[in-house]
Amino acid sequence: MIIYWTTMLTIFIMSDKVKGWNSSDITSPPNNIKLQALDMWRLKIEWTINQNKQSIQVYEIQVGRTTNMDIIDSMNVSRGLNTVIWSSQLPLNCVNHAVRIRLISAASTFSSWSPWKTNYGQVSSDEILLFPDDQVLREGSTVMLCCVYPRDTSHISSMFFGNTPYEVINISPRVKAIRVDNLKATNAYGINFYCHMTSDVAYNFVTFPPEKPQHFRCETADMRNINCSWQILRAPNLNGSYRRTYTLLISDSRTVSCNFNPPSCGFKVVPHQITYNVTLLVRNSLGRESKSDIFNITDRVFPVPQRLEVTAGVFDSLVILHLNGSFSGLQLICQIELEPGGTVQELVQDGSDSVQLYVFRLQNLTPSTQYTSRGRCAVQAKHWGQWTAQWLFITEPLVTVELWRQIKKHPNRNITLLWKPVSSDPQLHIEAYEVCVSSINPQRSVCMNVTQTQVELNTDLHMHDVTVKAAIRTGLSVPSHITIPSARTEEKPISASHSVIKRIVGNDEGFHLTWTRDSGATCDYVVEWCMLGIEPPCILLWRKVPANQTSLQLNAGDFTAGVQYMFTIYGCGADGPRLHEKQTGYLKELRPKQYPTLLSHPDITCSSVNLTWRFNEQDLKHPGFITGYVIRVRSEGSSELFSFSQSVNDPHSKSLTVSGLQENQPYTFHLAACTSAGCGPESRATFRTRQNHYLLMAKIGVPLLVLLGCCVCLWLYRNIIKGFPEESFSFLHIKAPDLDEDLYEASEKIRRLQIEDCKWCDVEILDIRRTALEKTYLSDTEHQNCALISPEIPLSSLIKTSHHLNTDIWTNTGLTNFTYVSSVQPNSLESKQLAEISSDYVTSVATYEKHSE
Repeated sequence: MIIYWTTMLTIFIMSDKVKGWNSSDITSPPNNIKLQALDMWRLKIEWTINQNKQSIQVYEIQVGRTTNMDIIDSMNVSRGLNTVIWSSQLPLNCVNHAVRIRLISAASTFSSWSPWKTNYGQVSSDEILLFPDDQVLREGSTVMLCCVYPRDTSHISSMFFGNTPYEVINISPRVKAIRVDNLKATNAYGINFYCHMTSDVAYNFVTFPPEKPQHFRCETADMRNINCSWQILRAPNLNGSYRRTYTLLISDSRTVSCNFNPPSCGFKVVPHQITYNVTLLVRNSLGRESKSDIFNITDRVFPVPQRLEVTAGVFDSLVILHLNGSFSGLQLICQIELEPGGTVQELVQDGSDSVQLYVFRLQNLTPSTQYTSRGRCAVQAKHWGQWTAQWLFITEPLVTVELWRQIKKHPNRNITLLWKPVSSDPQLHIEAYEVCVSSINPQRSVCMNVTQTQVELNTDLHMHDVTVKAAIRTGLSVPSHITIPSARTEEKPISASHSVIKRIVGNDEGFHLTWTRDSGATCDYVVEWCMLGIEPPCILLWRKVPANQTSLQLNAGDFTAGVQYMFTIYGCGADGPRLHEKQTGYLKELRPKQYPTLLSHPDITCSSVNLTWRFNEQDLKHPGFITGYVIRVRSEGSSELFSFSQSVNDPHSKSLTVSGLQENQPYTFHLAACTSAGCGPESRATFRTRQNHYLLMAKIGVPLLVLLGCCVCLWLYRNIIKGFPEESFSFLHIKAPDLDEDLYEASEKIRRLQIEDCKWCDVEILDIRRTALEKTYLSDTEHQNCALISPEIPLSSLIKTSHHLNTDIWTNTGLTNFTYVSSVQPNSLESKQLAEISSDYVTSVATYEKHSE
């Protein structure tokens, strides 16, 4: 089996070789190769086609570089082609590029290679050559840049593109290159390239292929010229000879060069031609694009007025549209728009081949107001052209005079005519005012010209009509009229509410005035106001309010906080303005600045003080309405300081009784006036309550009466008391914790006295300072029981001393003065210690000797 398969394989190989040998005669290499450099990167390769009849044949092309013929690219092309364009990343000028070709048959048989055909690069003899230079490169591509050095140039290791160094690639001993990937689009000045800092610099440009035009459209505004426009998504970045070009091809017959900024192009209308085929061509060095538009010219008519003119008035204005074109046989419609307001007016008329005028009148305008107007036109009411540029205009000013009067009756009737010009233009100059005063009875009229805005009228007591006009550059303003009532009717009110002055309160936004409606009003209300409590009198201000309105909002910026304002509302009667209501108030109330005056002689008792004070609560200078008073009371005499306050809610009340006070104590009273914003400065006064003599007499008299009663009782029963034996009072051991301790000391010292035998003797004990021992002794015994010692008590029980007195002497001796001593004897004390005990008092002891009969 092995021998069989070996024999079959040998036969197959031998037969295949025989077939190859038979075809070798027809696989000769291509000849007559031609090379042509189309530009710096593209090489055109052309050769003669072999006439071999085999159906499947391929040419293999190899590209070599430098003298070593280093293969840098290889490609296969079909036998049917004999021309190939090869693109190189390295410019062809940098180095030699050679090409050879061979034929590959269907039996995978290769012909021999053709001889090398060389496209020679440039050689530098005395200076460095830079490639590429002044070339347009494609954005996003990869490109190689080279430097060709002279023969004697030293080694170069640095190359820069856009001032950025790149890694140097060694192409040959005299050619160096760098590789730059993903090129970015440059500006019109390009990007630099150089080999080292001292070499020359080459500049190249990076751009992108042209894009297809967007929204390409052709139309006409006057049926004389056709204008085509389009949109450019990305503006070209190169100028000069490298810029992008736009060309208009009209019906494949005429060409027109176009601008790209703005992107538009125009040409003349061909007489009697209705249909047009227009193509836009866009080219640059990297490619070309085109866009076509086929249209009927009657569908592309969009008329645009040449200009718009406005003649402004006070309440209306005249607008003229100028339309020029060849619109014969077409119906035109034009519109005018006014802002603000959004008013649109239209005019329709047949077109012509000359200038057409469209005249509009704008009415109901506001004087001295800025408006803008613009116009547009259309053909057949469906193809609207563009709006004209807006025309700005200002209507003429309107001047009126707001007239009022001020009537004073005291001491005499005096009328002051006041007015203020009201102009829609604040910069308008008023030259003078014409004032005319007329009366009916008697009938007369007097006119005068003045330059000020008020005048005193010398009128009688009758009714007068007054008219005032302002003289301006264009003439006299609209007249203003007012009626001065007669003296008999000027104070006759049209409502009963004028006698009550209503108080109002402002806020952060100002005053909001409201009043009752006057059902019989025939003209506007007038609200006048003035500040109160200031010197000199304030300037009178007023505002007119329509008859159908019973409220007025006055801005806070025109008023001052803490100032009272009087508002007077006048209604309109048949005889002129008459008083309707009065209102007064503050924009914002503040604390009072004045303090009340406390009277110095109030009504004072032992437990109350009736305060009185003086204060003008209706003074117009107050920064707020006085709502009451606050009184604070402080005690000054007692050890514990206390205070309290009371309020008086009636601003007209000027007295207050403060009760519940202690007798014979000083009190300080603080008094302050208050508004809704708080209390103002305080006035202060101090008063002392009186002594309660009745209570004092009761405190003294009751003990005296009790003592007196006891004395009387003792005196009445004195004989009975003497008749009782001594033992009868032995039960009387009275505790006297409240007895003075010094009396106890005096009793103890009696024991140390040496009494002589005498019928009467006085023993005086002088004031001697206590010793510490005595004080200790007294403090230890101050809480013990004390007893009342009678004269019959033996002396031995009273006094223990080293000097013994004769008992007989004391037997019948009576003490005329009782001495209170303690019944507890200080046995623990030594005699020497007792002898040192002294008293703080002078004690007299009287003795009397009585001999028995």
